[in-house]
Amino acid sequence: MLTRTQLKEIFARYDFAPLKRLGENYLIDGNIKDKIIAAADISQDDTVLEIGPGLGALTIDLARCGANIVAVEKDKKACVILKDLAEEDFPNLKIINTDILKFDIRSIVEKSAVHSSKAGFNLPYGIKVVGNLPYYITTPIIELIIANKDLISSAVIMVQKEVASRFLAKPGTKDYSSLSCFIQYHTNPEYIYTVKRTCFDPAPDVDSSIVKLDMSKGPSVRVKDEELLFKIVRGAFNQRRKSVINSLSREEVLNMSKDKLTAILKDARIDPAARPETLSLAAFAKLTNAVACGNL
Repeated sequence: MLTRTQLKEIFARYDFAPLKRLGENYLIDGNIKDKIIAAADISQDDTVLEIGPGLGALTIDLARCGANIVAVEKDKKACVILKDLAEEDFPNLKIINTDILKFDIRSIVEKSAVHSSKAGFNLPYGIKVVGNLPYYITTPIIELIIANKDLISSAVIMVQKEVASRFLAKPGTKDYSSLSCFIQYHTNPEYIYTVKRTCFDPAPDVDSSIVKLDMSKGPSVRVKDEELLFKIVRGAFNQRRKSVINSLSREEVLNMSKDKLTAILKDARIDPAARPETLSLAAFAKLTNAVACGNL
């Protein structure tokens, strides 16, 4: 991977400056690179979607694993540089200049239908996602990954440390939130490593964490109505300091009388006076099913 000195030389050669608005902070610590690649567990039979490859801190080593790599980079100039540095040396690497939020992940699957595993994209186990996610669009990218989880087996991503804490938070902790429930419903999140801001050039304002999201074969809890589950979760956490009876009975959430909701909560064995952050995902699921039955 490129050192700080090599980065500066490339910046000068190409008259290139990292764009802060795109969250361009380039990894310069080989130890962190190795941890990400080890966690991703890449083999030559895999297809990898790399989000935001930048100048190839991970890309080249990923390509050396023999896997088919699709690297999606929004910055046009960074894309040109990365192609100069790597693409000709690795026929298994395809660099695409587009916004990841506009990229059709299913197009990778379509390629697999018309190419052999040696010439194109082999998907025996699903796509593996790797990336250092820009802080300003972390949540939309996570939503994109989860929306395509039928195609994806895992995602090893670097995110702001505070966001990673919310991914992994347990009920009763300050970081537990609707995002925690969303991530833990759809995936099995695993903490990998904390990354100091000094591991990047230019350095971001905060530290990061590497997390691995294993896509669940099915939801971690069973509900009759998934949309209702997250309406309840979001409604509860929007007023997390209030009791669940007060946060959920509101017109914009369940629009239900407190007497009726109290009966449903008790049927689900949930204390109406409990605060949202004390309810586990399983408790929210049980409440959702009770509400669904109560509204039939």
